[in-house]
Amino acid sequence: MILTLSLGLLVLVHGAWSTSPPGQVQQPHPLLLEPSCNDSRVLSVAGFALEKINEDRKEGYVFRLNRVANVREHHQAGSGFVYYLTFDVVDTNCHVLSKKNSKDCETRQFFESIYGQCKAIFYVNLPRRILYLPAYNCTVRPVSRRELVTLCPDCPVLLPNNISDPWIFQTVSESLEEINKEIGVGKKFHLFKVTKVLTYWVEGPCYIVEFLVTESPCTKSLPEKCLPPPADAQPVGICKGSLRRDNIKKSVSGTCEFFQSQPTLAPESHSPEHQVPQQLASTTAPPLEGPKGSVQFLPDPSVGKTEDDQEKKPTATFPAHVSLTTEPLGEVLHLPSHFLLEKEELPIVLPFPEGSRSNECPGPAEHPNSLILPP
Repeated sequence: MILTLSLGLLVLVHGAWSTSPPGQVQQPHPLLLEPSCNDSRVLSVAGFALEKINEDRKEGYVFRLNRVANVREHHQAGSGFVYYLTFDVVDTNCHVLSKKNSKDCETRQFFESIYGQCKAIFYVNLPRRILYLPAYNCTVRPVSRRELVTLCPDCPVLLPNNISDPWIFQTVSESLEEINKEIGVGKKFHLFKVTKVLTYWVEGPCYIVEFLVTESPCTKSLPEKCLPPPADAQPVGICKGSLRRDNIKKSVSGTCEFFQSQPTLAPESHSPEHQVPQQLASTTAPPLEGPKGSVQFLPDPSVGKTEDDQEKKPTATFPAHVSLTTEPLGEVLHLPSHFLLEKEELPIVLPFPEGSRSNECPGPAEHPNSLILPP
């Protein structure tokens, strides 16, 4: 659930807070406000921050905002605000290389979900048309297999993305063969990387494997003779293969979705009555060189536990940490030059506030299933 305000209302709210009443002396020390995690402005900012994170990532699937867990707001000189955000995420069916906005992606079913938490520092200056993500860190992990089997013993379960596993290798090989047959002459697709594996049992073992593919050309004179992909080949699409075997027959299928070059779209609301204003969409800044943060993928918390440990119900932790300074009073955040801020307008960034949550946090979750909610 990502709600947004209209540009006029967002400017009005921020503008009202950015103007000190007559006679009021500006405090020399930074003051962190504690807005509600369900505030429309906060949800909008968290949505923009998450889209910036998705744009920066090179591996995994697009994250979708599940809920805002905590927030602090720091009013800056002029009309800017720095937000310190903690929000819960779930993955979707879109790979980050597709460059799709999370609104165009479907949240996965709980048994195949990767879920977790992100922390982000996000600077907003609407009059200057700035939405800037200087730092973030996310930690995610799969649903606990032990809890899943207890609650839904017939649900498919996630497996490690291990291509050396004979069943996984066979699923990829045979489904890719089917895909190449359907494509016809002129090109051939090759495995680049396995990205997700599910298995379940229906009168025999069933496997579903998602994997990135590269492409190589085939000669016109001998269509069946295809060149190997170059060493620096990059993925051109993501495919899904399935293999089902029982005592009578074997069934194999494969489909692909290919990536396209497309302009970056600004985040939009999932509710038609809360559309992101077109004026705000143009605030997207050119990307900076180098990563702004990272995503940690942790293993299933129940894997490797003894029976005694499992009886205690392991607690999944999400140690996401992000900070740009250790100075208690903060440091100047130097923005890219294309933002054209005067020196006195540069924001001050503080150590990321840890500890207790705001009184009105966490907010409601779009997907309240306890299996995919961090504690």
